[in-house]
Amino acid sequence: MSMLKAVSAEASARDRSSGYSPPASHSPVVDVHCFSVRADLDPGLLPRLLELFAKRGLWPSKFYSQALASEQPGQPTEAVIDIQIAGLDCATCDHIAMQFRGMVGVQSVLTSLRASAD
Repeated sequence: MSMLKAVSAEASARDRSSGYSPPASHSPVVDVHCFSVRADLDPGLLPRLLELFAKRGLWPSKFYSQALASEQPGQPTEAVIDIQIAGLDCATCDHIAMQFRGMVGVQSVLTSLRASAD
C-alpha cells in the first residue's frame, strides 16, 4: 500500500471514531414561491401587487413585467407579471394569491413552488 493511501486511511478511521463530519459542500435549499399574474395593462397595478410584499417587510428576489399586444385588433393589450420571493410559508403565499385575484384588472394568478440553493 502506498504511503498516501495509508495516511488517508488512518485519517479516515480517526475521523469516524471522533464523530467528525465534514462540512457540507452545498448551500441549503430554500423554497421560492413564484407568482405569475396576467392582468390589464394598468400602471397602477404594479405598486398594488408589490404592496402586499412591502407591508410584510419582504423584497422579491425576482420581478419581471412585460406588456403583450393582443392578437385581436381593437382589443386592449395586457401585462404578464412574474414575481419570485423566498421566505414565505404556504399559507401566506395562498393568501397573497387570493388578494391578487381580488384586484381590479387581474385576469388570472398562477402560483408555484420551487427549490433554490442560495
